[in-house]
Amino acid sequence: MKARILAFAALVCLFGSFSSPLLGGDDVKSTVTAIEKSLWEAWKNRQTQAFEQHLAPNTVSVTPHGIVTGKEAVIKEMSANPCDVRNFSLSDWQVHEISSETVIVTYKAKQDATCRGNKIPTDVMSTSVYVKRDGKWMAASYQETPMMDASTGQAEE
Repeated sequence: MKARILAFAALVCLFGSFSSPLLGGDDVKSTVTAIEKSLWEAWKNRQTQAFEQHLAPNTVSVTPHGIVTGKEAVIKEMSANPCDVRNFSLSDWQVHEISSETVIVTYKAKQDATCRGNKIPTDVMSTSVYVKRDGKWMAASYQETPMMDASTGQAEE
């Protein structure tokens, strides 16, 4: 367990040395957070249009259900296995510039949803990577990690 904590701390330090919060990039932050919110709304409402519009062709999605690669596969998976999303909330947004054409968006999500007949973790930390292609921000990667209760080491419900 100590080794995992140390490895995580090392990654945080390494990541922190390569990225910085966007300074003066309010337009980028508002753009990518608006896209991210629209994708959550589309997921809740079982609509694929926002995904068709905002996912990069080679996007990668990592969730408790597995890894899905490619825009078409993500949309197919979403359509074939729709989730029942009762509500969600997103908070603690951070946007970090990697380059003028790549940003990482992190935030907390609280969700009340059932997928494939199973309740999914309520509290997750989410990360999305956005790339700018032909002047348009596209979601290139999404990953969520269930938040853990520090006292029990179990996923929070």
